[in-house]
Amino acid sequence: MKALIISGSPRKNGLCAALSNEISKGIKEAGGDFETVFLAEKQVNPCLSCSGSLCWQRMECTIKDDALELRRALNECDALVFIAPVYFLSINGLSKNFIDRMRYYGETGKPAIAVSVAGGTGKGCILALQEICRWLIMLGFRPINPLPVTRYNWDIALVEARMRGRKIVDAKPQKFSNLAEKIAYYESLPYMRYRIIDEILFLAKEAINGISRRGRADLIDGVKEKIEIGETLLEINKFDEALRLITEAHEESMRIFNKIAH
Repeated sequence: MKALIISGSPRKNGLCAALSNEISKGIKEAGGDFETVFLAEKQVNPCLSCSGSLCWQRMECTIKDDALELRRALNECDALVFIAPVYFLSINGLSKNFIDRMRYYGETGKPAIAVSVAGGTGKGCILALQEICRWLIMLGFRPINPLPVTRYNWDIALVEARMRGRKIVDAKPQKFSNLAEKIAYYESLPYMRYRIIDEILFLAKEAINGISRRGRADLIDGVKEKIEIGETLLEINKFDEALRLITEAHEESMRIFNKIAH
């Protein structure tokens, strides 16, 4: 089994690189092989939506850059790992160029790992992860156990990344029979039904968990109460009140985390 690991960060020694390293360790530990590609080292220009679009039928492209080489690697690999940083609640432009230029001709349901990395406030980590998983599934891959990564869960994310690397070695291709099955699979994955308010709630919870792991659970009682009340209000459809409390909990938990993390 050989996996193709794609890191979409412009930084070659940043968070995405650290995660790709852990995933590759897991793959190797489970007896698999891998190739890691840093998009920062490749030239992948935006798709021009050429007339005729023959790229959907065969391994061709009118743009002379590294995308065709990457498309070949994507089609030849046994599994795909895609790691993208979050910019303004979405994946970054480098990753989007790659996504737009890829074509998968087999659609055999090869296993994939989707990872989004939001290193600032964390906002967009779920929204970007949804974007990656939609692309993978519509292209014909089958993502398993997607991973949203923030500063708040960084310590745990490194362990989770390695575990996912091990898991993908034994994952088998499972082809989708139709569009309905693709959509149903997408909807069944963790985080894929999250709205932005659910993402903000997720971030608040991850932050207080991170604070607790650093031995300062004494600082989060007020934030925890806001989270609990906010969740209850969401359940009874009092959205505006829930939104106020959940965003306050996110901002307060982030301030506390920032204070103790430095």
